[in-house]
Amino acid sequence: MARPYLGGSSAGIKELTAVSTLSSADSGKVFMLNSATEFATTLPAPSNTGWEATFIVKAAPSGANYTIVAPSGAILGSVSAGAADDVADTSDGSDTTISFIGGSSVAGDYVKLVSDGTNFYIVGGLGKVAAGITIS
Repeated sequence: MARPYLGGSSAGIKELTAVSTLSSADSGKVFMLNSATEFATTLPAPSNTGWEATFIVKAAPSGANYTIVAPSGAILGSVSAGAADDVADTSDGSDTTISFIGGSSVAGDYVKLVSDGTNFYIVGGLGKVAAGITIS
């Protein structure tokens, strides 16, 4: 279940600055990716139906990528990019990693994920440029 708007509270927002492994308790949170050196974030197993999270680039990656990794199941869906809403990338059904690409992704690029208990689905995602977010 989605968390309600918290009226300006930062309780539902967590800044990530290093390698992280999320848990079922992190459902409903917004994660701000913020580091001078990029890192990987591992999702929990997709066994919790309705688990959801949003990942937003706060500090643009430069020399490497921010990655979001599914330990099991797949990441399905697509992300859009650019003013014309071009498709930036689409999952082929076996993908397990979303990358915010160093040198291309910018602050404000984001991806929102929801689990059905088996896989993670991209239900929202936007990058400034097509090369800014990849799914592999």
